[in-house]
Amino acid sequence: MLIAAVVQAVATLLLAGVAWTVQAVVYPAFALVPAPAWPRYHAAHSRAVTLVVGPPWVAQGLATAALLLLAPGEPLSWAAAVLAAAGVAVTLPAVSLHARLDPAARPGDLRRLLRVNLVRALVWTAGSAVGVLAVLSAHG
Repeated sequence: MLIAAVVQAVATLLLAGVAWTVQAVVYPAFALVPAPAWPRYHAAHSRAVTLVVGPPWVAQGLATAALLLLAPGEPLSWAAAVLAAAGVAVTLPAVSLHARLDPAARPGDLRRLLRVNLVRALVWTAGSAVGVLAVLSAHG
């Protein structure tokens, strides 16, 4: 149980860190990309960010499932699962917004993306706290 809790906590902490970096740096910088460069820039961003978030998403999902299997009666396991599911649920609108994103043509989409990502960052921050508590609980 301890290994699953550690993997889940580390993955969620990483996802929270990425979400806050995206919120403060990456998405605001989208507005600075010249319109003719946008399609190429966005494609490169999408490829790179997938490599950054893909592995921790998989690790978080597997570790959360392991927590539910290994400690099904543990409230922290369920809290971690709910927050992981919420992270996925909040990411779906972000993916949809990304698919049509063009800051020069539709600046409102970038504002919506920032709002969705803020919720995602808050969910993963809460998930990180739950993950750390699960590690402490499993350890002691």
